Amino acid sequence: MNLKRLLAGCGTMALVLSVVSPALAQVDLGQFTADGSVEAGAIPQPVPYNDVAKYQEYRDLAQQFIVPKLQLILGDKAENYYVQFDAVDVAQKNQMYSLRFGEYGLLDVQAKFIEIPHYFSDHVASTPYDESGGNFSLSSKPTATGAALQSWLGENSKPFDMSLLEGVADINVRYTPTPSLSFSANMDLQNPTGQQPFGGSFLFGANPGTFKVNELWVPTQYYTYNFGTGMEYSKNGWLIGFQYQGSFFVDDYSTLTWDNPATAGVGSACTDSATFTSTGMTGPCQGRAAMYPNNQAHNFIVNGAGQLPFNTHVMGSLEYGFWLQNAPFIPLTSNSTMRQSLGSVGAPNSLGGDVRPFFANFTIDSNPIEPLDLKATYSYFDYDNQTPAITFTGVKSLNDVSDPQTPFTAYPFSFSEQDLSFEPTYRITDTLAAHFNIKWQTNHNAGLEVLQQDQTSYGPSLDWNPYPWLTFRADYQHAHRDSPGYNNNRTSLVQVLGGDPGAIEELQDLRRFDEATLDVNQTSLYASVQPIETLTLFTAFSYDDDNYPSTDFGLQHTSSYSPSVGASWDPLAGVHLFSDYAWQAYDWNTRSLDESTIPAPKPPAGKTPAWTAIGRNQGSNIDFGMDIAIPPNRILPRPSHLKLQYTYTVGSNSTHQAGDTAAATSAIDYPSVGSQFQELIVQYEYELRDNVAINIGYYFTHYGENNFMVDQMGNYMPHASANSTFLGNTVMSPYNANVGFITLKYKF
Repeated sequence: MNLKRLLAGCGTMALVLSVVSPALAQVDLGQFTADGSVEAGAIPQPVPYNDVAKYQEYRDLAQQFIVPKLQLILGDKAENYYVQFDAVDVAQKNQMYSLRFGEYGLLDVQAKFIEIPHYFSDHVASTPYDESGGNFSLSSKPTATGAALQSWLGENSKPFDMSLLEGVADINVRYTPTPSLSFSANMDLQNPTGQQPFGGSFLFGANPGTFKVNELWVPTQYYTYNFGTGMEYSKNGWLIGFQYQGSFFVDDYSTLTWDNPATAGVGSACTDSATFTSTGMTGPCQGRAAMYPNNQAHNFIVNGAGQLPFNTHVMGSLEYGFWLQNAPFIPLTSNSTMRQSLGSVGAPNSLGGDVRPFFANFTIDSNPIEPLDLKATYSYFDYDNQTPAITFTGVKSLNDVSDPQTPFTAYPFSFSEQDLSFEPTYRITDTLAAHFNIKWQTNHNAGLEVLQQDQTSYGPSLDWNPYPWLTFRADYQHAHRDSPGYNNNRTSLVQVLGGDPGAIEELQDLRRFDEATLDVNQTSLYASVQPIETLTLFTAFSYDDDNYPSTDFGLQHTSSYSPSVGASWDPLAGVHLFSDYAWQAYDWNTRSLDESTIPAPKPPAGKTPAWTAIGRNQGSNIDFGMDIAIPPNRILPRPSHLKLQYTYTVGSNSTHQAGDTAAATSAIDYPSVGSQFQELIVQYEYELRDNVAINIGYYFTHYGENNFMVDQMGNYMPHASANSTFLGNTVMSPYNANVGFITLKYKF
């Protein structure tokens, strides 16, 4: 784009000017002054994408010539106007530019542009498909299944690049014509462009248990436009403001369609069938999926604040919005045979999505006497979903054309939440302060398994500073959430019109963890000590414990704890050393039921055989480094600077299961999974002149894993089911990366 070329050209021109300019701390430009810096250099041997795809997932190391930083500051000598321009990684795919200018006290304008690359695969992924505008087609198809299909994939798959580049641009303007009145406006644009992995299994199988997977990529091109404007007026300690915020989402690709490789014929030669067979290669000729729908949101906000007697401050805000989405529905299948046999699918043309959120917040903070501070907050949020209930009729799946048609209705989900909190703080002595927090929360739901949830949380905390060099903090919180009237099979969730005698209801003893009765206990401790002026030691510990007392099946209990220690030491002037270590663990256990051995009707009256699963996710992290300012000496006649940092992180995940021997499938322990990460950063800067320095840096990164779940496919999976095709994506593979750079930095 022209903007990229212009900014890259500015960076090159600044570098040329910096080389020929004299060594000045500031440049005089008539009525204005300019200062700043420019840094440019090279990566002697860029790391190729296909060797360390994960390392370069969010980086751009393809270019040998780099401009990692550029800064320019302009101002008039009367100090009325200002301009500041900053650029990072100029002309690279992970570049960032920011510009700020204005007149002090009157106008402030800030603009920013950022690009965020995301490399999924560089000639590692492969596919037999050709794509155009969201339509994936095959120029040929396999004539047999099994090994012949895999052979066909190997011959027809083409490697391709799969990456995403997201551009974010925003501008904020604030105008203050008088000290009491100000106006503001903002605009933001987000534009992801490229390809992302996507898996589809729509009607490519005899039934949901044997659907065949087609792993494709999503051609991504969508835009999010955010706009806002507002004003504020303040007088005599009071403030009132009005704002409007709007958001619009536009997707260039509303629907994906792709040829089914497991049906005979290509294009017009293919004939849809209502019956899928893996050996006869019959079924739908194409699959279909809807992508993100276009939508918009509008929010109107009023806020205010003021001062009252007794050192009391009040703040409040009201917000009301319209969130709209009315994208048209696509037919449930492109299979012409099924659509003819089913007749007209009874669904509305579009959703008619309409949500009216309302939010109110009021806070009062008072310090009536010196040692006492009181704070109270009330908030109310209403998610008013006015989307109409949607009724579908004549809906059947592949190979089920002879079954009775079962209409059903999906109801919109709505809820409201009220929160009231009270937080008094009392300074008992000059060195000891006690704080207490109590909060009440009520949720009213429509369309969930529980219609009302009440939660209370409370607990004390203490801050103690007995000496200037010693600090202690302790905090405890207890919470209880009650969920009376929990109903797993509430008909207002998805109602089956007319009933379905073959339907299997959800087990009554199962509780969804986000809605079930819950008891929470949280504790945190912190201490820091400074035995000498240049040394600080600190430690912290946190523990969370969640129990689900009313849940017989499902998640039963979780707990997490994390101790950490660290130190910061400045043994000499210009020398800073630091180190910290942290360990984390998350434990959980669930109980599940094997229903396969229990005859209908379900849910069963008995609760055996059952499994119990226990798992732990744990990890540790160590980080240490130094920052040394080296003064001039006999070997190095000018000042220099050395930075070094090393990070090591390791994590693991294990799951152990035990169960009733009468179960149809014996309980097994899953293989442990985990990852390891190391990074070493070394950077040395030496001053060649007062305003010229050379930077030399080196990065080493290691990533390793043992994860049986990660997709390690090549062109195709040798163990793939006969009628599936896959992208070969090894972006998660372990790697070692070595990157060095050298740059010249000039300040003016």
